[in-house]
Amino acid sequence: MKQHVTFILVLVLYQLNGQANYGIPPQNSLPEKLKDLTVAIEVMHFPKENDPIKIGDSYYWKHATAILCKSNEITITEFGAYLFFNDKWNLRKTYGLKDLDKNFGTKKQVMQQGQPYVWADNWRVEKQLFGGWAMWYFIGRTPNGNTVCGYASINTTSNLLN
Repeated sequence: MKQHVTFILVLVLYQLNGQANYGIPPQNSLPEKLKDLTVAIEVMHFPKENDPIKIGDSYYWKHATAILCKSNEITITEFGAYLFFNDKWNLRKTYGLKDLDKNFGTKKQVMQQGQPYVWADNWRVEKQLFGGWAMWYFIGRTPNGNTVCGYASINTTSNLLN
């Protein structure tokens, strides 16, 4: 009996320390918050599949995120990121609106029509090496009062480059 308990304990500890597999989001799956909104903000990540490098004792998934609105000016009212696990998108973080101005270069959270805004150093940094899917989202208001959104997912892999 003692051997069985020891075996189960070792198996559980192995699973806890093993690399997590968060799965792949189904095509067209969205968080509830975004499902009924019109898409009017283009969101792009480069690269879309992001492999980490190790610097010191940390892993860095270096990528850039760009946003653009083609139809008209949009004032961003909320932005943040979701992570995909447990078969659904889970809110990771909602950022303060001043972070949009600081990181993307907007002024008073207003995106001008046809103007690209880029956060060149939108990096994920972790002490542990694990991959997963994230989705950045942006919600805003048009001059005529319509609430619109934009979003894009990014795959952060566990394929270490160095």
